Amino acid sequence: MHIIGWGQGHPGGRQDRVIRTGAAMSGRLAMEMAGVGINDIDIRQIYDCFTYTTLVTLEDYGYCKKGEGGEAFSGGRLGPNGDLPTNTGGGQLSGYYMWGMTPVSEAIIQTRGQAGKRQVEKHDLTLVSNNGGVLQHHASLVLSSAN
Repeated sequence: MHIIGWGQGHPGGRQDRVIRTGAAMSGRLAMEMAGVGINDIDIRQIYDCFTYTTLVTLEDYGYCKKGEGGEAFSGGRLGPNGDLPTNTGGGQLSGYYMWGMTPVSEAIIQTRGQAGKRQVEKHDLTLVSNNGGVLQHHASLVLSSAN
């Protein structure tokens, strides 16, 4: 497993920082470095410090338009067997909490193919997301299973 891209985004003290996160910038930078686009990503591991954070982050990465995440990702699309597997270990709200490292941990497990029953079949590229400062700071990684 290798880190093939990374990026940071810091939208600062804008009024809309809880709606428009730094994921748009950090994700773009990480994927550009990795030489991939959002449609190449197999698995997404998103830091879910609040119940809506996964949706707003996926919106900012460009998986749907702003404000459409709830409807766009319903019906099991984000589950391990869905077409956009996301937070496959349950994230920190439904799985376990490792002080900001939950997405990294699950990304490594998935990318290595060691997730057992929750293993996503195609796991070549994993996008990892983290944020802090009430979404004012954002970091993204792209992991690859290729040697």
